[in-house]
Amino acid sequence: MQDPLLRDIIEKTLSKLTPEEAAGLIDNTLLSPRTTIPDALRLIEETAGYGLNCAMIPSALVYRVYDAAKSSGARLCTVIGFPLGAVAAESKRAEILTVSSYVEEIDIVAPIWAAESGNLDYLVEELRELVETAKEHGIGIVKIIVMAPLVSDKVLSMLVEASAKAGADYVKTSTGVYSKGGDPRTVLRLSELAEKYGLKVKAAGGIRTAIDMILALASGAHRIGTSTGVRILGDYKRLYEQLA
Repeated sequence: MQDPLLRDIIEKTLSKLTPEEAAGLIDNTLLSPRTTIPDALRLIEETAGYGLNCAMIPSALVYRVYDAAKSSGARLCTVIGFPLGAVAAESKRAEILTVSSYVEEIDIVAPIWAAESGNLDYLVEELRELVETAKEHGIGIVKIIVMAPLVSDKVLSMLVEASAKAGADYVKTSTGVYSKGGDPRTVLRLSELAEKYGLKVKAAGGIRTAIDMILALASGAHRIGTSTGVRILGDYKRLYEQLA
């Protein structure tokens, strides 16, 4: 590791964050359209076994694997309006109601079209309705996916403002489908806006290694979404042990 700045960032993160604490920041994710029930069950087993924050799976599968998650102690999370966000607000609300008895957190894809159209009032109205529906039905944490790499600074600012006014807990960089979003520049760009409103940031899209995770956290992320959570945690533990 030759870069002194990178080495300093890594060492500072390792000195403040144990592997157990790092595990609790990882949303263990499997959102491929090919995801099967056995795949979801394996993800749940991993999540519970390694102490990861939650198993993030497609909404159609959550009730089918809920009993396994409950017995293992793994928390279930899902996505709403994935991956476009360009479906009717009523459809997103119905999806939330369908999963509300089974999941503890949801990530909602914002209606990017409304932000691109400059329609802040509609944006706030839709997101507020969805956040309130989730909270009223027992979902503890709501994150809004704002597709940061795909939008201008003006549009991103509007999306963050609307998320805050709607009562969301986090803004999330990306779905990871149409762009990455876990790179330091994107995370920093979003976190600087989110900080003004007291919103937390979830970084997702292209986070594959412990170094990727560390850089995202150093750039302002509070949570990580990744499909390689177990590998990342293993790498993080090795780095941690080397520092010790």
